[in-house]
Amino acid sequence: MLLVRLSPAKLVSLRHAVQGYRIARGLSTSASSFGGLSVALNPSTASKEQVADAVGRSLRASGGPAVAAVVLASGGLASWLQDEAFMSRLLSPLASGSASLNVLSVAVHGIPRRRHGPGPPFSSSEGLAVLHGSLDGLLPGLWSVSAADAHQATGDASCQPSLEFHTAPFDGDARPLQVTVPLANTIFSNGRQHTMFASRWHTASGGAALPQIAGVVEKMTQSILVPRALGAGAGSATSTVAVPLVPVTEARRIAAGLGNILRQVEIGVTPMPASKELESVIPKLLDARSKQLGDQAAGPVGVWALIYPENFVADADFPRPLELSGAGQSHEWSRAQEVSDLMPRLLAAGCHIRKILSGGGGWGLKQGLLSLDPQTRHATPDQEDIENFIRSFHGDESGGAIVTPGSFVQFLVEPAGSPPAGEVGQGSQAESNDTGPLEIVVGTQDQVADSLAGPDHIEVGVNLFGAISSEGVYVISQPGAGQGSGRPAITTKIDASNSYVVSSP
Repeated sequence: MLLVRLSPAKLVSLRHAVQGYRIARGLSTSASSFGGLSVALNPSTASKEQVADAVGRSLRASGGPAVAAVVLASGGLASWLQDEAFMSRLLSPLASGSASLNVLSVAVHGIPRRRHGPGPPFSSSEGLAVLHGSLDGLLPGLWSVSAADAHQATGDASCQPSLEFHTAPFDGDARPLQVTVPLANTIFSNGRQHTMFASRWHTASGGAALPQIAGVVEKMTQSILVPRALGAGAGSATSTVAVPLVPVTEARRIAAGLGNILRQVEIGVTPMPASKELESVIPKLLDARSKQLGDQAAGPVGVWALIYPENFVADADFPRPLELSGAGQSHEWSRAQEVSDLMPRLLAAGCHIRKILSGGGGWGLKQGLLSLDPQTRHATPDQEDIENFIRSFHGDESGGAIVTPGSFVQFLVEPAGSPPAGEVGQGSQAESNDTGPLEIVVGTQDQVADSLAGPDHIEVGVNLFGAISSEGVYVISQPGAGQGSGRPAITTKIDASNSYVVSSP
């Protein structure tokens, strides 16, 4: 591969200035020039030729040549992105003899697949996803060297590779979102820690031949602008979020805590160890599930803390906790859907979700402590700890004050078992939603299933593009967006199974 060596310092400054200007001014092209599709497949039964043909038919039917494209592949298919013959055939419907085709190729954990029926609207699968449009309106700074790219060139392992989706605000909120997706580890697929690179393709005049690759640049991070998400002409474009979790306690006022350590909550008016209520509820939940589901209820229970800021509490309508007598797959998923419907409003108001990493038990000053996940963005733990310390040292509490006395906390768990059965896809080489709006989906894998379930046949999802992460995704309101609104910044990590951020331009 060709590695373009540029002057990192100047290009980083220029890239940030131009990208910041575009984001602030909403400079993106019309959504009509964009299109996307996903291809769910089983690698053991689908050949590269069959996949390229299926993609080609859909791309030729949906529009003409493009200037830029994003091709995402599930981690097990990372080597396909480096196969020039396959990529040339895949991209040929988008290539034109009059212009270069700029392509970002990325390996993520999985790609979204539509579900029909009860439960989450999407599942995760092996496969590919393709998004195409204009260069500046889709992939700003593609050929610039970011700070992370410069660190990669020097062998710095502290930088974490990621994709940043810039999407429309939540309904009722004016602040565009930035959703960060960690990349897949592809060491066992193609011998690389991660796979992300930009490539330029040319087609000979007349367009009869397949496009040929003209250059490649390795990448560590890249922004993707979701069509019409940022501009004044965005109209009613909004994003939504689904996080299927079930409350098992009432919301309690935080009495004591520091940083990411929750020490005490008020039950009634009495400060109690933070884990005390969970230590009573979780055994009862497991017992109720066992009676309903038998062996399906076995295994550890993941618990999350939903933190409500103090200024939100005055008019809060907290989700009611699960009645343990009704614990079981169907009822829990129904309750999870009710809570999930509230999530866009909660996150827009400054609430955030934190997985409980450890805690409970103990004695003395350590009795009942709960340690919450401190990550708010995609970074190495050491890097985040150092930055939080620096902010705290300078008196900035926003970096590390996850637990603030006076705020409220409510504990939630994932619903029992897998999502209720629903139809997935449409069958052999089927196409769905070819007349609906484009859906950009970023989500998390079903950790209960612990695998990417591909279909028996190639399945094309028209107007569907996105990425699935096994690690979680990071959602923030874009820096500078909504200043002066008086609302706390949106900043949360979403890592519960079957969670999705969906934007429809």
